[in-house]
Amino acid sequence: MPQIEPSVLTALMTAAKDGISIAAAAISLAATDVGSSTAVEQRDALVAALHRRPSEVLKARREAREAPPIPPTTPAQLEIWSLYADHVDDPLLRGHLHHLLLDAGHGRRPDHVRGAACGYLDAVQLLLAAQDGTGLPRAARCLKRAGELSLKFKQHDVRERATKDALALAERLLASTEDEGRPLLVVLETLQTLECAVADLAERAADLFARNADVRLGFLDAMRKDAGPSRHTEIDAAVVHTLLDAADTADAGNRRLYFLTEAATQAQKRGLPDLRARAEMALQQTTPEWTSIRTEGTIPRALVAGQQARVDAAQDLRTALWLTVQDIHPAMRAQAEAEADGALEGLLRIPRSRINPAGPVFVRPPVEADDDLAVAMQVRGLGLFGILTAIQLDRIHERFRPDEFEMTAALAHEAVLPEPRARTLAQAFCYYWLEEFDAAACVALPQVEQILRELLRSRVSVVSVARGPSPGGVDLLGKLLQSMPEAGYPGDWSRALELLLVDPDRGMNLRNDILHGLADSPPKHHVALILQAALYLLSHAHGQRRAPAPTA
Repeated sequence: MPQIEPSVLTALMTAAKDGISIAAAAISLAATDVGSSTAVEQRDALVAALHRRPSEVLKARREAREAPPIPPTTPAQLEIWSLYADHVDDPLLRGHLHHLLLDAGHGRRPDHVRGAACGYLDAVQLLLAAQDGTGLPRAARCLKRAGELSLKFKQHDVRERATKDALALAERLLASTEDEGRPLLVVLETLQTLECAVADLAERAADLFARNADVRLGFLDAMRKDAGPSRHTEIDAAVVHTLLDAADTADAGNRRLYFLTEAATQAQKRGLPDLRARAEMALQQTTPEWTSIRTEGTIPRALVAGQQARVDAAQDLRTALWLTVQDIHPAMRAQAEAEADGALEGLLRIPRSRINPAGPVFVRPPVEADDDLAVAMQVRGLGLFGILTAIQLDRIHERFRPDEFEMTAALAHEAVLPEPRARTLAQAFCYYWLEEFDAAACVALPQVEQILRELLRSRVSVVSVARGPSPGGVDLLGKLLQSMPEAGYPGDWSRALELLLVDPDRGMNLRNDILHGLADSPPKHHVALILQAALYLLSHAHGQRRAPAPTA
């Protein structure tokens, strides 16, 4: 039976005290010298726990299907987590360890439920006193987890405490200006999960945050869940009016287009034909501005911090590079899910009117035709995705300061990207970090094509033989991208890479525009997308993603 190592306990409590998050505590603990080999073993087990994210307690069935598998744990790790769970002073860390033990089914479940829920509730007050600007949203999330645990596992006294604390925090946030609205929305959702009526609180919040359309919509939805049927039409109209008002004050054509499209969607969905007609008339007079991406004020600070935390949690350079690549491109996934549902709703699915100088004429596009606005939104999503990738690449440079040789070692793959080509791709990253974006793009683009060709070579034909007057040759990038689904790779990424690299009509067409000298110096987030395309393909070669099934 292992015993607590005092040096490890001290290092753990110091890391929890100094770290602004669980991920930051993991980095601090991993860098601490704890002495003996036994202490190092315990420290490493605790670092693994801090890197692990507890499961969501209550989540939608679809989210459960999409959740990545949780890495396995060893019995020795679980014993160490259990050993330290009740001996750490930091309540958030205590709740985190008990939650992991609950997920793993280790020990007595009631003890871990109460340990996790009470730890989260104790952490709320400490987080509310934090001065780093992240305490309030983290406190709201802790309340949500504690409430869900108490409800799922029928801990009535903990549930009463969570309800009392959530009501007190909701009143505090409604009476002050310290919240931008989203933490309060999480608190109200927690109260609804705990089966508390929040219609009055949500109505006050909707009035208080009337100028923030996104947050106000959340409060109106929360209000509708608890309001009587007699008020549903009134609230539905308020939702659509909120979107129309936001469109009137939007500072860019694309933002206005989003709000008007959503207003028309919601009006159709909620049975408000007059408001739908008003939204569609406004859509007739709106021209999207897809040619530029506004970066200022676009990415919330919490999202930036989240992207940086992913890199901070990586144990080495190669892992950090793979963490910049998400499994499914969100813009492509959003359309695929809407099409699978068969629902004419949402930004990518609403039937649209075409502009007619003589007046609005509603024309439903053919079912099989690509929706121009859907594709435009996908391209917009690619641009925003590039901004997030650039944030992560900057963080990788800040943390690891990799040189050409370190990048070569991280990228190299014997079959797909041998060392000479890996060195070339590594140079593209170095150019990027020197802000030589032209050079980075020109060096990286041929490597993307070569990596893809080598990945596909064993699954589909990438060489055309000579036939008649045709001399044959190797398939170029456009044909290679179209072959990805046949080879078993996700169709959403195939489409994303087509829009990014080779689609000349509605996509970014970066490969052609840059290598053929048809564009000015590409912006930073476009180059980040090119580098991320290479990382995505390499992640398959290095086994960071499940290998596609061989085609029949």
